[in-house]
Amino acid sequence: QFGPAHFECRLTPIGDPTMVVEWLMAHEGALPAVALDQKEKQKPEIVLVPEPARVLEGETARFRCRVTGYPMPKVNWYLNGQLIRKSKRFRLRYDGIYYLDIVDYEAVYTCEAKNDYGVATTSASLSVESDFMEEKHYHVK
Repeated sequence: QFGPAHFECRLTPIGDPTMVVEWLMAHEGALPAVALDQKEKQKPEIVLVPEPARVLEGETARFRCRVTGYPMPKVNWYLNGQLIRKSKRFRLRYDGIYYLDIVDYEAVYTCEAKNDYGVATTSASLSVESDFMEEKHYHVK
């Protein structure tokens, strides 16, 4: 016979925002039972906000966004209200932080985190500057 027990586990999913944690408990002569995650439901919160960026024409800019919430929020990036998808101009990546890499497109970008308990958004602007060399005038005598 077993007395009271306390189990605690903290995980940071890297590369897999859909990871689920299950605890298996077995008593002698009994079938294993599954203890489901009883974490408190939490609306999304953006804890790392993208900063405004400035790049030269042809360079790649990177915005970063980190979110918390439970269940894990779904995160999307938007440009003028339109969902951004991976393309030659936009690259999306996640490793615990959501990244948006942009090649040469001046605009305001929005990161949105959404779950069943709420929505959080934040925006940052990208400025693209021309890299022009001043003309040099030479005088010939």
